[in-house]
Amino acid sequence: MRRFRFAYCLVVLALALHTTGCPLVIAGAAAGGAAGGAASVKESERESHSAATYIGTVLVDVFYVPGKVIFAAGGAVVSGVAYVVTLGNAKTSRSIWNASVNGDYVVTPRMMEGKEPVNFIGR
Repeated sequence: MRRFRFAYCLVVLALALHTTGCPLVIAGAAAGGAAGGAASVKESERESHSAATYIGTVLVDVFYVPGKVIFAAGGAVVSGVAYVVTLGNAKTSRSIWNASVNGDYVVTPRMMEGKEPVNFIGR
C-alpha cells in the first residue's frame, strides 16, 4: 500500500511539474543563454569568448532564468498586494515592482567574465 501511495505521489508531482511548464522554462533558459551569447558576439566582432564561457553561460542560465522569472512574478504579486494594503500608495507598490521585475533576465558571456555586472534586483 505504501508503494502505491509513493508511486501515486510521484505521478502527481511529475504531472504538476509538466503542466506548470517547468520543462519549457528550463529549455527556454538554455536557448536564451545561447541566444544571449550569440547576440553578444554580434554586437562586438572584436570581442571573443572561450567555448567554456559559452557553455558556462548556458548552464548558469538554466537556473538563473527560471529563478529570475519566479522572483519577478512573486514581486509583481507582492506589489499588487502592497498597493491594496496601503490603500493605493503607488510609491510603495512601484518600489517593490521595480526591484523585482527590473533587472537582467539572462546572464551573458560578458557577465560571466566579470566585464559587466549581473543585476538580479532592478532599480
